[in-house]
Amino acid sequence: MYWLRYLSFLFSSTNQHGVHSPFVYTLVTKGLYKKDKYTSIKSLNTALKLLDYFKISEINLKDQNETFKALITEKFPNIDQDNNSESFIYLDNLSDKNVLFLKELERFNNDTLIYINNINKNYAHWQALITLEKIKVSIDTFHGGILFFRREQVKEHFKIRI
Repeated sequence: MYWLRYLSFLFSSTNQHGVHSPFVYTLVTKGLYKKDKYTSIKSLNTALKLLDYFKISEINLKDQNETFKALITEKFPNIDQDNNSESFIYLDNLSDKNVLFLKELERFNNDTLIYINNINKNYAHWQALITLEKIKVSIDTFHGGILFFRREQVKEHFKIRI
């Protein structure tokens, strides 16, 4: 199933040239395609690039990924790892507990960014999340997923090759 999903992703995804949203185009070209390489783990490298691009000062690690925690401390020592922060929320997977947490969307604001590592472990949960009305922008990078609540933007879903 994993390889079929990967092949499907390759055929249906795009790069920056297929993105028509100015917000997502700028994120892809200046953030996700930035040459900096923080780690060889693709999904964690993407999360670290998001931290850098958005100049995040606090991160909420809902799941304790020790590798990611150590990388944040090493590469971005000024980022506070606060479990109450709502500016950047990191989930290591889409467990039932995490999906319930995300469905409490009323608590998240317009600037909240959620990064979900390894969305393929439970792709059905990812599909359900991106259909929620309050989530306006979703980006599937195959290795991870990014969710935004930008009220000023129309609802769009992107599949971006990184």
